[in-house]
Amino acid sequence: SAHNKERGDEVNIQEILLLTISGTAVLMDFLWERVSNALILLSLTSGFVFWTLSHGSAGILYFLPGFLLPIFCFLPLFHFRMIGGGDVKLLSVLGGILGYPKVLGLLLFSFLTGGILSIAFLISTGSLKERISYFFNYFYEYSKTGIEKNYRKKGMEAENFHFTVPIFTGIILFIGGYY
Repeated sequence: SAHNKERGDEVNIQEILLLTISGTAVLMDFLWERVSNALILLSLTSGFVFWTLSHGSAGILYFLPGFLLPIFCFLPLFHFRMIGGGDVKLLSVLGGILGYPKVLGLLLFSFLTGGILSIAFLISTGSLKERISYFFNYFYEYSKTGIEKNYRKKGMEAENFHFTVPIFTGIILFIGGYY
């Protein structure tokens, strides 16, 4: 993008990493309903190498907060199986490559676009009221029984939203200069 040309090759490498990782994750999610740990490990290594090569040992100060913030933010959602572990790991490695505070933009735009896409999908299928009821009943039952069960259903169910899509959208918005 035009605004990124001023920032040099470092950003171009960063953008290539972000697009390649998030795009591959979307494909994996649609084909296999999971993001492989091999991609996560390769991405984690790539992000760490990117920051240490571009900023020396101080690169860890850019990488680590961006990597850890998504884990801390989304651990409760993962605990109740409202978000997949692959999505949390993907957000973490992309956050590591973006660094702090840019990871905040990724989290914000991913959840914003995810919410918009989810609501549009639920309205178009006529199941918005049913899913809202399911959400409140889930927490009501948990508060009464204390028994944790998976929020999401296994398999290619309509309500199993591929969150890698809004994550990818968040990356596109970063490259487009929106944050």
